[in-house]
Amino acid sequence: MRELLQKKYIYLDVDLHTREEVFHFISKESFKLGLAENQVAVGRSLAEREEQSSTGLLDGIAIPHAISADIKVPAILFIRIKEGVTDWQTIDNSQVKQVITMLVPKDGEQEHLQTLADLSGELVDEEQRKKLAACSSVDEVYDFLNQNDNSR
Repeated sequence: MRELLQKKYIYLDVDLHTREEVFHFISKESFKLGLAENQVAVGRSLAEREEQSSTGLLDGIAIPHAISADIKVPAILFIRIKEGVTDWQTIDNSQVKQVITMLVPKDGEQEHLQTLADLSGELVDEEQRKKLAACSSVDEVYDFLNQNDNSR
């Protein structure tokens, strides 16, 4: 996952209140970072995926993802939200406070969706969700998300 997640892709204590604001933030940042050619297309891709079924999991974690020809570089963005998003459906009805977003170019779907599947599989484990929530710095989040399964 190291090639997909860089420390500059980790945002802590961001003041967002709705799922739409989160998608707008992701779209804007993906464009600013040079990961995507079209900010609007990334937002649209995130929203279209979310319409299929909610990406909200347990304990305030969501894993939205976008697959688009407008995404130039595959990446994972991590966002920790200050107060939590209340309009994002989750399995346990918790407010979303941690967002792990996968941005995938249209031609790299199979390769990178396996990374997303592995990550979401790990976050099914309550201990892993607690460890992620306890990370208090960019370095801690980066190290946690980049550890391999056997070292956790």
